[in-house]
Amino acid sequence: MKSYSAKYLLIGIVASAAIFILDAQLPLGIADGMLYVGLVLLGMMARNRSLIIIAAILGSALNLLGYFLSPPGGDLVQVITNRVLAFLIICVTAILCLLRNKADEKLESARSFLETKVEDRTVRLKEANQRLNKEAEIAGLVKAIAMASNETRAIKDTLHFCIEKVSQFADWPLGHLYLKAEEPASGLIPTEIWHVRDPGKFDVFQKITGNTPLEIGVGLPGRVLASGEPEWIIDVTKDPNFPRAKLAKNIGVKAGFAFPILIGQEVVGVMEFFSAKAVKPDREMLAIMGQIGTQLGRVLERKRAQDQSEVSQKILRNLYLRLQEVREEERTRTAREVHDHLSQLLTTIKLELSLLDKKLSNYSSEVKESTQQLLDMSNDAIHSVQRIAMDLRPPILDDLGLSEAIEWQVKEFKGRTGIGCKFFNEMNGLELDLERSTTLFRIFQETLTNIVRHSQATQVDVKLYACEENINLQVQDNGCGITEDQIQNLRSLGLLGMRERAMVWGGFVQITGAQDEGTTVTINIKKDGNGENEGEN
Repeated sequence: MKSYSAKYLLIGIVASAAIFILDAQLPLGIADGMLYVGLVLLGMMARNRSLIIIAAILGSALNLLGYFLSPPGGDLVQVITNRVLAFLIICVTAILCLLRNKADEKLESARSFLETKVEDRTVRLKEANQRLNKEAEIAGLVKAIAMASNETRAIKDTLHFCIEKVSQFADWPLGHLYLKAEEPASGLIPTEIWHVRDPGKFDVFQKITGNTPLEIGVGLPGRVLASGEPEWIIDVTKDPNFPRAKLAKNIGVKAGFAFPILIGQEVVGVMEFFSAKAVKPDREMLAIMGQIGTQLGRVLERKRAQDQSEVSQKILRNLYLRLQEVREEERTRTAREVHDHLSQLLTTIKLELSLLDKKLSNYSSEVKESTQQLLDMSNDAIHSVQRIAMDLRPPILDDLGLSEAIEWQVKEFKGRTGIGCKFFNEMNGLELDLERSTTLFRIFQETLTNIVRHSQATQVDVKLYACEENINLQVQDNGCGITEDQIQNLRSLGLLGMRERAMVWGGFVQITGAQDEGTTVTINIKKDGNGENEGEN
């Protein structure tokens, strides 16, 4: 603006000199001082109040000076009148220019004020928009975490998803989860749940973390465990209470923050995040992470419930296994006593009756007939005792193994029910231990019982075969076919018992059927191992 006014000042000086020289050269009757108004107009063009006043004063002075220096000529009264008019025009023009300049200044001031207001509003709108976007991101993060916390996906997958979402929101490249140890005195133990934006960049720190459990109050996660509040470290390499930084020359991380995962008021885990550069604490982010920690508590609460459920199921399954073992032991003992004692007693009675029959042979036919009836009854009793002993515990299962026991059961089933039954043995000489053999045999017996009761079948095919890790027994009939509702019926204790027996050995019972197309039952158990937690239902 100063250079702009200086330019017009220079032009004004030159113009003043030129006009004054011209005025001084012309006679008074011709020159009347009107050209000095141009100096005022130059001041107005410069938009400078001071230049307008100076131009008016200079023009008036030169107008007066021109009257004295110009050559004489014209009527004196007219010359004076013209000079006075020129002076008045200079003054009026100066006043009008000053008014115009003042109006321009006000207009410029108003324009500047409006521009300032607009800029201020723009900045505020931009800040509001940024806040809204930030709040939308926060709401999106909380919603995503909440939805993941309530989904039925695997716990590990849910935690991976959540730690990735938090890392993306915070724009930090590394995230990790510590879980609280079962024993409170043990503090926190590291997990294999990581989010790494640049694989390979933080290998040293990941290895150190994987081998570093933390006591309460020790390190960043330990502090969170102790306080129950989010924590922030600007530079972990300079923090005296960050032991992992001392285990390597360069751990590859600087700033770190962590927040607790809460079930009620209990800290059950800590999520920690790291940056490769030092970062000042962000209180707003820590407040958000506190909310996320409460949401994630639902995930670990579900994990805790699942763990407790699995423990309960394991206890019940072990109890069921023990119950079956006791039942088999009792059956074996009862069968042995029935066979060894009651059968022997009945055989002795039969022998005595035979001797009695011979001694009474000379008596009446009525006596002979009575002794014969007693002999027949003793024979029936001996057969019944043998059948009961076989039903309780077939000796063939203990003496010859599963294949022969199934073959005997097939023949007995065919003779007792009249239903056709074929057995295909594809074990190729493979023998199972007694416990697994007993499990398969009892499930097979339950399957045959269900066929007699419900299937209306006329033919049953039984196949026993081995796979790489499993033993399979398949029973297929041509009956009416089991329905899906019957398969899923929780009140069917027979099917439930079959499944539980197989699950003890890491196996399962698969039942399929179609209306009027029969039913297929496939029993699968592991060849070796105790089968704990390996079965499927």
